[in-house]
Amino acid sequence: MNKQEFLTKLSKNRESTITEADKWLKSVFETIGEAIQETDELRFVGFGTFKATVSKARDVKTPKGEIVHVPAKRVIRFAVGSELKSKAESKK
Repeated sequence: MNKQEFLTKLSKNRESTITEADKWLKSVFETIGEAIQETDELRFVGFGTFKATVSKARDVKTPKGEIVHVPAKRVIRFAVGSELKSKAESKK
């Protein structure tokens, strides 16, 4: 399912327009990003947890055999919650 198909489904579930559903989705994504910036972790019980961590700087070997330095960076991880996991496992 792509974004447009998801927005169509969301708009039908909420009995609204696709434009309105798109505004809500953009707002949710932006708010999630702001929350992770502020707290490094955002939990939705049953849905999942977004967690920001810092990967360490390291040297890696490329396929050509060169050693390249990869700097430390902030990485966002998502762990699936129990309710979402059970819905995914019970696919019809």
